[in-house]
Amino acid sequence: MTREENDRNWDEYFIEGTNVLKNNLGITDKEELKEKEAEITFKKLIELHENPLDLSYGKEHFKAIHYYLFSDIYPFAGKYRTVYMQKNNSYFAPVEEIDERLNRTFQTMEEESKNITSIYSFATFLTTYYTELLNIHPFREGNGRTTREFIREYANHKSEELPIPTINFSWSNVDQDTINEFIDKSRAFRSAIELEILKALEPKEKEKTY
Repeated sequence: MTREENDRNWDEYFIEGTNVLKNNLGITDKEELKEKEAEITFKKLIELHENPLDLSYGKEHFKAIHYYLFSDIYPFAGKYRTVYMQKNNSYFAPVEEIDERLNRTFQTMEEESKNITSIYSFATFLTTYYTELLNIHPFREGNGRTTREFIREYANHKSEELPIPTINFSWSNVDQDTINEFIDKSRAFRSAIELEILKALEPKEKEKTY
């Protein structure tokens, strides 16, 4: 994709002549849209806590969460972004590599989940794939909320299959500011993120016996 094509695609996301994302609500004020988005997605997250999506915990599940959270707000809900994006001089996955990287990530997750033997190794595992999904950044907006909800649903489900206590994953136990501070430097500060993820792993029952 050329820079000109990327610029055109970028402009397509916005209401013409504004810095407001095109939306299904007819809102033309950026702050109003931000507030309404937060209100709607908060309600949607509560719904997902009560009734998680019954899918395969892979790519389609991940995309379905994004669609569920944002379909009332944005026409691009559940769809990959069509523009290159960066944060703090670091680029997220190129547009043409998003699907392949997600496929590879979820395949590796399935393979490496077999090596989880404790709450601590589970925290390390979740940290690895939480940061990887954020670094792929497949959507134009809403990557953080989608990734957090996917990790929550995945952790609760996967813990039932593992030789560890069944988990009730709770982001409310996590200092999100700490994670946000270190997420862009995840390789250097992985242990700080792991400690926060570990806080979220609340055992629901005593250690399983096999």
